[in-house]
Amino acid sequence: MKTKLRFASGFFVLFFVLTSALYSYPKFAAYTGEKCQSCHVNPTGGGMRNLYGVKYGKDNLYFKFWEKANKTTEIDPQLTKSISMGSDMRMVFIDDQTGEGNPNFNSFFQMQGDLYVNAQLNKYINLMVAPGLYIPNTYGPNPLPTKYEIYGMVSNLPAGLYFKAGRFIPNFGVKIPEHRAYNRIFNDMYTPYASDAGIEVGIAPSFFTLSAGFSNGSSVNINNQRNNSFDFDNQKQVTVSGDFRWASKKTKYTFGIGGSFLSNPFKYDPANNINALRQMAAGFLSIGLFERVAIIGELAYNRLDIRDSMATRSDFRTIFGEIDIRISKGVELKVQYENYDNALGLKNSETERQRYSFGAVFYPLSGLEVESIFRLVRNGKGDPEPTNFTDFKDDEFQTVIKFYF
Repeated sequence: MKTKLRFASGFFVLFFVLTSALYSYPKFAAYTGEKCQSCHVNPTGGGMRNLYGVKYGKDNLYFKFWEKANKTTEIDPQLTKSISMGSDMRMVFIDDQTGEGNPNFNSFFQMQGDLYVNAQLNKYINLMVAPGLYIPNTYGPNPLPTKYEIYGMVSNLPAGLYFKAGRFIPNFGVKIPEHRAYNRIFNDMYTPYASDAGIEVGIAPSFFTLSAGFSNGSSVNINNQRNNSFDFDNQKQVTVSGDFRWASKKTKYTFGIGGSFLSNPFKYDPANNINALRQMAAGFLSIGLFERVAIIGELAYNRLDIRDSMATRSDFRTIFGEIDIRISKGVELKVQYENYDNALGLKNSETERQRYSFGAVFYPLSGLEVESIFRLVRNGKGDPEPTNFTDFKDDEFQTVIKFYF
């Protein structure tokens, strides 16, 4: 039995590490009070950094006592006047501390290998291509990229107005970089195949931002498996997100609050003409203090209605909370709390998952980041027997090495 639990635990870790995608760092927005589009080409954040984003990393993200070494290297993403490049590479080492007489599950995984190429055709039009890393022997004989985005964008318009068309990740919730965070895994939002073809329009006057997307939407089959990166029916997904962000004039205090809503009707079982409707809502906030403390939180609700003869319905909630403390230039402490509950209203549910994470982030040199964290995982509350998988403790140590420019 313990061997089966060990295999299941290891498979769970492997699957979700390799089926996740990178987004961005909302803690930097909390520190500074800046909007995501201040540092990224994409107005909704994540992916390729613009010149300001590159400069922010070069000026703020490295050890103070290596300042001389960092200033000898200039990072220039511009190949020509109109074409720029960027990249993110992440590898993780996971040591699963399950124990109970079993050997630890530990291994290296290549999480991310993204190349960004942006062509600014003129003041208003950009063409972005972001092919992702192919991971062989992971999803069968035909490997799939961890992320692939390609879209055209009209921006630099009055009041921050922009328009995107192509394949991109819909704008929903807080854009955290955690690859296996519960609000990403279970909401099925930021996995490698969450990129979706469609259009998006947004506006960002003063302290406010608002975006609305219209796309194909993703789907699952009757076995709860995703066979394609998007659905092929005539129904479309609508995604709306908005937020308010305020910062003091001296940027000592920042505050942000917002919400997102997603509605995605799709064919659940095409053979029997069974439809389904997934709806998600999320509220999120951020607080920054003295450019040294960032507090980030999100509460998301996910509901799936399957319109079969039983009128099947499932819903769950995820909670994400993080505190980042900048100890000194290039060194941060991190604390996280995560919760996944698919038995809402039921006290001491055996299927509830909770995770507590503690660690530190180091930026030794500009373009290099190292994060080491320890996770305390508690799966289930109601069953006192530790042999039950839902009550199986799955603590782990994780180190992520990232190179970027």
